[in-house]
Amino acid sequence: MKKIIYTLCAIMTVMLGLSCEKPLETYSGKSSIYFNEAGRLPVYSGEPIKDSTNLSFSLAKSKDSIINMVIAATGATSDVDRTYKLVINPSSTAIEGKHYEFLTRDFSIKKSKTLDTVKIKFFRTMDMQATNFLLSFDLEENESFATLMSYKTINSAGKIHSFVNYRWFVNDIIKRPGRWLDVYLGTFSRKKLFLMVEVLGVDPIKLDSSVSIAETLAYGKFMQRYLNDQRAAGNTILEEDGSAMIMGSAAQ
Repeated sequence: MKKIIYTLCAIMTVMLGLSCEKPLETYSGKSSIYFNEAGRLPVYSGEPIKDSTNLSFSLAKSKDSIINMVIAATGATSDVDRTYKLVINPSSTAIEGKHYEFLTRDFSIKKSKTLDTVKIKFFRTMDMQATNFLLSFDLEENESFATLMSYKTINSAGKIHSFVNYRWFVNDIIKRPGRWLDVYLGTFSRKKLFLMVEVLGVDPIKLDSSVSIAETLAYGKFMQRYLNDQRAAGNTILEEDGSAMIMGSAAQ
């Protein structure tokens, strides 16, 4: 009899609890907009998540570069396209039409989506060889999106990581490839590097990361023969400072 009474009491307690529960309220405000690269989860443990990107043409063969800048929205999807406000920050030094152009003009999160991709083409211009240009973007609140997820402080010095400002630093300032060896290739210069690219068809990225010592010696010897042949034909190839171009001592 006691077991029956305890059971009935337990059932009544559960029923009373259910009758007093209120339905959970869902968030009904505007979705927030942010740069996906700045707010995404790391792909692997310890991956740094950045609010800027450095784009260098220095070891590239291409004359321009197309980048994808992904815009993300929080919250549920919508059954209509939602326009977001993307503006260029006044601190930008890159010039539209000269250093870059938009390949995307419709800035909106499409219906049933939470992501949009803005395509931008950067042009490799002569002034990038001496100057690092900045293209900075801001996402601003509009009728469709808030900017509640705006920034976070990432260290004790007060450094800010922004979710609504993203910066692109673009240059063609040449760097010495990581595996360049003077004993085989001689003193590094931009002109020599791109002559090697033209004559040998070698990828500058390979010289930076994966070329072997044996290959480097072969490159040096081949280029020295090429330079000798050009000089014999009356076409001495000069360095940027006016001196005759030569390869390293081991390639002579």
